[in-house]
Amino acid sequence: MKFKSFVTDLIDSYFQKELGPKFLLGFTCGIPFLLRLAVLDLWLKDFGLSNTAIGLMTLIQAPYIFKFLWAPFIERFDFPVLSKILRGRKRGWAVASQLLLFLGILGMATSSPESSLERLLFFASFVAFADGCQDVSIYACQWDRVSPKMHGPTAGIFTFGYRLGLFFSKSITLYLAHYLNWNYAYGMMAFSVFLCTIFILRMPEPLSSCDDTSDQITTKNRISCFRIISDTISRCLVKPFKEFLKDKHWKQFIAILILYRVGDILFQKMSKLFFIDIGFSILDIANVVQVFGSVATLIGGLIGGYLIKKFGVIRAMISFSVIHGCCCLCYIVLANVGNDLPMLYLSVFVEHSTSGAVTTAFLTFIYSIINKQYASTQYALLWSFFGISNMICRSISGIVADWLGWTNFFMLLPLTLVPSLMILFSLKKDVRLEKAECFDHI
Repeated sequence: MKFKSFVTDLIDSYFQKELGPKFLLGFTCGIPFLLRLAVLDLWLKDFGLSNTAIGLMTLIQAPYIFKFLWAPFIERFDFPVLSKILRGRKRGWAVASQLLLFLGILGMATSSPESSLERLLFFASFVAFADGCQDVSIYACQWDRVSPKMHGPTAGIFTFGYRLGLFFSKSITLYLAHYLNWNYAYGMMAFSVFLCTIFILRMPEPLSSCDDTSDQITTKNRISCFRIISDTISRCLVKPFKEFLKDKHWKQFIAILILYRVGDILFQKMSKLFFIDIGFSILDIANVVQVFGSVATLIGGLIGGYLIKKFGVIRAMISFSVIHGCCCLCYIVLANVGNDLPMLYLSVFVEHSTSGAVTTAFLTFIYSIINKQYASTQYALLWSFFGISNMICRSISGIVADWLGWTNFFMLLPLTLVPSLMILFSLKKDVRLEKAECFDHI
């Protein structure tokens, strides 16, 4: 009876009219992400590059991490022509970002590591820049008009759409690469990104503090270009960050952003290279990791969002992190047994399902500590702390894996959770932080 009640409550939490557009936005954001990361890694591995070299090439993703530098301009200024045509600042920037992603992925499709590795990496970096613009423009739409009690389900449904976008892009790309070639696969993904523009055209323009046209600075005010830029940075970058620093827990928040997903990032970067090293094929990875693993991730994300609503974001983050760390130990067994398909299925299921829950909790945490008045800019700022940690961990992951070996590498991952867990336990003592919606005062 209790299980039936749990399932009914879980379904009711997600079958809300306002969550449908959030799912579509998540799907749109998910498609380009792995095309410049894990899928590109497999392409480079297939070309013959070492784990260390592939890890270091993560540094080309820097434009995505430093998206907070141009977030104020997306927050405050219309994109020429498009914003006027689409009757919305964020809608204009989002569509422009989609067009840039289309051009960047198409550029990757017309490149190859055999003929010009530099050209391929340039377009991958260009895709990272466009992906950052898309994130900033869509973020406010993701959380627009969301009540505090719906933070967990909103993060869950967005993650569900996002993971489905990841699943769509990486699985289709790998199948096409296996049966045809990498260039054709990326060409099809460029076309898919272009089609996703339909979802953006259907989204309403979100509310934003910098959208007040009565207070907008334009050239009609006869203010110098320098004055416009400095005022925009002050109001849409410096002020939002100062607002964030007013909370007494801001140092702990930043530490969590940097440390919480270190182990998860290290694993994500090296996992598919690990599977190839122990004898699995690209087709095995497409079938087990991309298809079966993606389903497990979607389930984990949805259940994670529901449990966050029930128990609060801090408790959920602690529980999900511990469970996920223990599940990564399955790969130690896989590293020792080698090419064993049933063990691969088991390892992928337990790791991906818990990873989905961890990601949902992390997104809920980020939104919960953001001032909704400065949603896009604060999101970009706070995400940059995670992004820098992400880039560093990914870039050194190959060095660590080659130095330690796969068994010791997987034994290291649970230990990376300890610092963030200590910080989360200290926050758990503060009663006002035990529920996700209690962050909404910031």
